[in-house]
Amino acid sequence: MLGGGFMKRDELERILRVKKKELAELVTKKNNLKDREVYNKSRELDRLVVEYMRIKAES
Repeated sequence: MLGGGFMKRDELERILRVKKKELAELVTKKNNLKDREVYNKSRELDRLVVEYMRIKAES
């Protein structure tokens, strides 16, 4: 569950694309994979991927 409610798979796929692009841009900007902001964005993406895989497994 994200945001306190059920997230549809297609909406989650859209969010994943956006967050993946944000992470790539942040890595380019920071030029450092160990940067705290990069780490936090990566963790956010990881949580979304886990949620996506859970939804996918349930369908």
